Amino acid sequence: MKTKPIITTIILLALSALTLKYTTQAPLLGLEINFLDVGQGDAILIRNSGGKTILIDGGPDGLVLEKIGRILPYTDRTIDVLILTHPHADHLVGLLAILESYRVETVIYTGVNYNDPGYRYFQEIIKQKVPHIVLAETPIELDLNDDCRLNTLFPLVSLAGQDFKNINNSSIVTRLNCGNKNILLMGDAEKEVETELMDNYPNLKTSVLKLGHHGSKTASSQEFLDETSPGLAVILVGKDNKYNLPSPEVIDELQELNLKVIRTDQDGGLKMWLTKTSLSYQKSQF
Repeated sequence: MKTKPIITTIILLALSALTLKYTTQAPLLGLEINFLDVGQGDAILIRNSGGKTILIDGGPDGLVLEKIGRILPYTDRTIDVLILTHPHADHLVGLLAILESYRVETVIYTGVNYNDPGYRYFQEIIKQKVPHIVLAETPIELDLNDDCRLNTLFPLVSLAGQDFKNINNSSIVTRLNCGNKNILLMGDAEKEVETELMDNYPNLKTSVLKLGHHGSKTASSQEFLDETSPGLAVILVGKDNKYNLPSPEVIDELQELNLKVIRTDQDGGLKMWLTKTSLSYQKSQF
């Protein structure tokens, strides 16, 4: 049974209030979304028509610097919003390199407890270098222009200072919307979070689903796939990884649903364009 959706105060972070910067490579309308091939980890670079950038996670090492450096102009040294979904190293470590090399205007993360030196360093460096730090608590909305926005769907309440037995289930889940088209980005959220999302949101239907936890069988339940009903599934995963991801069970489920599946271990990076009237994509060398 569906429970009544939670109601909290919307934190509106208008990107227009951040430092303006324009690049010749920005999309004319809508959003450009780069699912980066950084090996066994997540890194997603989003750009709007004004050239503003959002980076969600950074992968397991400094490779993200090379990838972003080949997408953004050499003179563009600012990341407007950086989001750490959760503090596992395959999402975090590349962000440390970004924070050392780029000016970051805003960081959004959960502030959960996690005993890891890289995460402690992340918390220290953002306090020193980042003007705006936001602890995730749904809903947060970023206005991206052209009738596009990014919304957080999870966590439903602040997780700052909390301990998690399974840190994957502290992941920030976000949805990119342009008009009626959207992309759901699951971080490493697993089936428990999927259930919470289904209980709290009446409509999770999505154009594109970035699967949780790299296609692990601990995520992407049949019920959740039915509820979201994506046209395209994206799996960010490293070639020949030691975890044997993505799970053959999940791949079988996706095939049974006749879903188009793009996975970075086989297909490399993916560049996508999203507007309020269209969604297109192509393979990317990044």
